[in-house]
Amino acid sequence: MPCALLVCVAASGASAGQAAPAVSAPASSAQSASAPSALTLATTISPPLSEPGQNGMLDQIIKAAFARIGADVALQQLPSERGLVMADNGQVDGDGNRISGLQASYPNLLQVPESNMTYEFTAFALRPDVNVRDWDDLRHYTVGYIIGWKIYDENVRASSTVKVATPENLFALLRAGRVDVVLYYRLGGMYYARKLGLTNLRVLEPPLAKREMYMYLNIRHADLVPRLTEALRGMKKDGSYERIVAPFLNR
Repeated sequence: MPCALLVCVAASGASAGQAAPAVSAPASSAQSASAPSALTLATTISPPLSEPGQNGMLDQIIKAAFARIGADVALQQLPSERGLVMADNGQVDGDGNRISGLQASYPNLLQVPESNMTYEFTAFALRPDVNVRDWDDLRHYTVGYIIGWKIYDENVRASSTVKVATPENLFALLRAGRVDVVLYYRLGGMYYARKLGLTNLRVLEPPLAKREMYMYLNIRHADLVPRLTEALRGMKKDGSYERIVAPFLNR
């Protein structure tokens, strides 16, 4: 399956140059151990990954993984930073889709070490004279991105930045000419280009970064981490993961 848009599927789920942590749970644990009847995970993700009816690509991946361990789950749409804070302090049970390594800032969160998907963090522009090939090129432009996206907080050094709460606001800024470049993920950017009629939207290549994305659970659910890891690996091995993902990549 091609990786160009968003997702690269691998049986190991490890990011490039990073081995997936070992999981000590026995093979039968995903079915045999008890699990809470329902959990709520925060998400900042909009369509096509998370939909109001919980039938987006990420919704389906996470719900299928939880079903394999005998638990129900719902994704609650929250602003990016607020979702992490609420997951860390236990107001929700975790967060659905984040980059690796957030435990340093959110010590009550545990990363499920098998990835959900691979994000292509991408710059978008409308003007033909805008050229961005790496992080350093952003210093020439006014750049917009969504509040709480840690990879952009850590790497963007632009002439000026504008942070907004939603992807609709983000691409509206670009359409209105208030920013030169917006930063999002590739598949989501293409979705909003279609939704908002931005027929001249430019996807600036190459992506600024490709990163594996992971679920996080509040520490009180530590027992579920190895079981969800096993469940995601099983989905990739038996083809059920690809059956969820393929229709979204072919849109």
